[in-house]
Amino acid sequence: MDQQRIIEEFKELVGIEVYSRKERAIADVLKKKLTDLGLTVTEDGAGEILGGDTGNLYAVLPGDPDIEPVLFSAHMDRVANNGHIQPIVKEDEGIICSDGKTILAGDDIGGVCAILAMLRTVQEEKIPHGTIEVAFSVCEESGVEGSSQYDFSKFQSKSCFVYDASGKAGTIVVAAPSKGKVTIKVHGRTAHAGNEPEKGLNAVKVAADLIMHLPDSRLSPASTANFSMLQAGSATNVVCDLVTITGEQRSRIAAEYQEISRKIHAAADEISQKYETPIEVDIATLYHAFHLGEDARPCALAAEACRRVGIEPFFKEGGGGMDANHFNEHGIEAVGIGTGNFKCHTSSEYQVIADLMKCAEQAVEIVKIAAGR
Repeated sequence: MDQQRIIEEFKELVGIEVYSRKERAIADVLKKKLTDLGLTVTEDGAGEILGGDTGNLYAVLPGDPDIEPVLFSAHMDRVANNGHIQPIVKEDEGIICSDGKTILAGDDIGGVCAILAMLRTVQEEKIPHGTIEVAFSVCEESGVEGSSQYDFSKFQSKSCFVYDASGKAGTIVVAAPSKGKVTIKVHGRTAHAGNEPEKGLNAVKVAADLIMHLPDSRLSPASTANFSMLQAGSATNVVCDLVTITGEQRSRIAAEYQEISRKIHAAADEISQKYETPIEVDIATLYHAFHLGEDARPCALAAEACRRVGIEPFFKEGGGGMDANHFNEHGIEAVGIGTGNFKCHTSSEYQVIADLMKCAEQAVEIVKIAAGR
């Protein structure tokens, strides 16, 4: 497997200007790469549904119908960035990093590159295989929105490998939480802040009291909650009559997820009664938790592939959602695969080159094992 080719492709793809809901440029590049590799590529209507300019890509490399099909997944978008990512290869350290002014976008270009390298190796070495499916999603970073729009009936595979996990090669994510977007509207009463403030009710004060009663931070080994966005007020001379609090709740355990929701509603009811003012709570579940046993088919395939390329598999439970959540919810067992990406979503992000190579080799071995080789 050509390491320099993988590095150059990584640099090429991170250098494309990409955001959630603006994936057109990279999608067009990937369409051509996949087509050149012999895959049939289609694009769905997720972009139109989600208010973006691009849909999810679904690509198929036909294979022996008697061999188990496998599915590889990654996402095309990235978190907020300055649009001018400058990757720097530090050969002495064995890493690729950004210039420190923005992210690197190894999340998830590392995953994309590993999958492309696998496809090239399968084609160039004429490795026998079943159907190989590739799913490149949009809007993953904005709440795993894109993959929720897949037509899951199209997928032939029952095992999926989502190359989108931080950590060293060998990492296999077998569980991830449900996530709920929490929106709370706290009402007050408007009044002139100088002439008759006593006739008003400051929604900011009510919201502050509520925040002190909401579940927050690490709640258990499997659960978290965070309220970090507030919108309030229009002028200093007006008593604020509306505050919108936006946050999230997560849990890998259904009962704990429900309990967090209950506590949020209970806190809102208590503060509403205390100040005799309406408080509206909306909790929208963006994706549902999954948990696979280490003997599940994709876990077994990924672990054996790790051993074949000389790395030890490491099973872990994740704290963030990924496209695997939606695949599992729709009957396709999916695990997250560590790509050697570290400090993602920050300007200190870096990609370990050796881990990226191992991930690509692991993907090739998954294909071979599924084919009984």
